[in-house]
Amino acid sequence: MTESTTVTSPAETEKPRLHVGWVMPPFFHELPLDTDDGDEAAERLYETVQKVLAGSTDEDRFRMFVTYSAIIGDLRDAGAVYAGFCTLDVDGRPSTASVAVYRTPLRDITAEDALAQALSALQRAYPGDDVRISDLPCGKGEAKAVVRIGDAPFTLAPEASPTGQPLEVPRGQIQVYIPLPNDAEMLVFELSTPCMEDWDLYSELFATIVRTLDWATDEEAEMAAALSQAQPVPDVAPDPAVVQELYAHSSRILDVLAVRGRMDEGNQVSAVTCADCWTKGLRSVCTARHQWQIDDVEDASLAAALVRLDETSQGQGWLKLSGTPGRSVSLAADGGSGHQVNATLVPGRRRLVVEVVAPCTRTVRGPADSVFG
Repeated sequence: MTESTTVTSPAETEKPRLHVGWVMPPFFHELPLDTDDGDEAAERLYETVQKVLAGSTDEDRFRMFVTYSAIIGDLRDAGAVYAGFCTLDVDGRPSTASVAVYRTPLRDITAEDALAQALSALQRAYPGDDVRISDLPCGKGEAKAVVRIGDAPFTLAPEASPTGQPLEVPRGQIQVYIPLPNDAEMLVFELSTPCMEDWDLYSELFATIVRTLDWATDEEAEMAAALSQAQPVPDVAPDPAVVQELYAHSSRILDVLAVRGRMDEGNQVSAVTCADCWTKGLRSVCTARHQWQIDDVEDASLAAALVRLDETSQGQGWLKLSGTPGRSVSLAADGGSGHQVNATLVPGRRRLVVEVVAPCTRTVRGPADSVFG
């Protein structure tokens, strides 16, 4: 089981806002970077230490508490939006590693130029390290990143040292610098471990974490939220007449979009609870949703198709609920009480996601023909 960590960027003037997320393994313990209250941070850290070292001595717990207390402020000052650590038993010996994620603004520079600058700066700062530009598989398919692999020894404070004296500890480190496509921010993932005998284990684990990185615009996030609110109900088959209506509306929408692409994914009809009923605490089926997508069409063609859908539907009396020209649109028939269509372009993926939702069962409807089924 994994947990998803999602962070929202500050608003950027004239630049699209991105929501960013990644998935951490459940055995990583998060440090309290999300509070400026020192007492709260200390209390939460103490609870974490008590949990991690439940069977250890008070001295061990104190040493861990001091170690992480000392770095929380530095992490926050450096722009870290996440930091966590793990303690593992590897072949009968203790092992540990930490992961931090930083988010820094980019000013008057494109993501491509930021990538080149990061490469040059890291090569100058760490001439003996492995520094290169790599293709990073992630939630958006693939992104360019600068990767640095090298040494990062640190000095352990006397109170945290087992000898009671300052102690230099060797440490391996991987950093991945990823300029986000809004040309406004750089995301940096960083793995550190003093347990070099377990380097292969942690480097593979880190690669898995970084590959879960994904981001979305406001429109995509709103679409995901809307989809999550219309909750599928297992083992309930939609009314066949309702399914035919959904297919009919989807066919008409496809005709209006007038784009040719791959449609071998999606095309699912689910019995769902509508968003309004869900927010009222009702969980029984009240409607159905047809979700489908068009792939392998250039973003520009899909954007034009969205504008065409918006204008044509409104011309036919549909009510526009929300949308951004060329990016997303939400429309409803019959003055808002009929079928609803939500269409969203996924930038960079050559994909248009469409969902058609039937009215809540508290309304009346009738069947129609469709090329979908």
